Amino acid sequence: SPIDEEALRGRLCYGGLDLASTTDIASLVLIFPKEDGGYDILTRFWIPKDQMRERVRRDRVPYYDWVKDGLISTTEGNVIDYDFIERDIKELCEKFNVKSIAYDRWNASSIVTNLTNDDVVELIPFGQGYASMSAPTKQIEVLALQGRLNHGDNHVLNWMCSNVVLKRDPADGVKIDKSKSIEKVDGMVSLAMAIGIALIDKKEEDTNVYEHRGM
Repeated sequence: SPIDEEALRGRLCYGGLDLASTTDIASLVLIFPKEDGGYDILTRFWIPKDQMRERVRRDRVPYYDWVKDGLISTTEGNVIDYDFIERDIKELCEKFNVKSIAYDRWNASSIVTNLTNDDVVELIPFGQGYASMSAPTKQIEVLALQGRLNHGDNHVLNWMCSNVVLKRDPADGVKIDKSKSIEKVDGMVSLAMAIGIALIDKKEEDTNVYEHRGM
């Protein structure tokens, strides 16, 4: 169903930030927990304008349409403008009740330092291995099958989901394999990280309740 951003104001929110490389797509996914255990989802994607032109020509991905529809923002030049992204994140944190944002510690940039120093939002480093990514990745599959992930039919996220290839370990842990995925999957990685910290937060909250009041 359509996402009404104004109706999301004041609701608890978690985020997942994947900054990728300086010449690629950066993504932020915000999730808003619902009473049924599902999530309403907002996305923000950024790409260098010059890189977008090359990718449209080479890969025939409809970036121009997505930019026109407001699904992707472009930054000038052939590398990501992190200052642009930082301003966008600050505006989103002012607009919504963002409790925390998970980020890939290996792709961290000055954005993380600046947002932390300015006390904008809690930034949580999130591992990309099986230990961190398996539970939220499996949860995405469960919620999707139950019809409890609502992103308003976001075409970019649909495309990224269609590109996903999963990797499994001997213990049946799963994670998104960026190296084997057909095309870009950054939004799905961001979604997994956001759900990951939401699950951790809920587990800690449930534990604290029982510690204080007993079973």
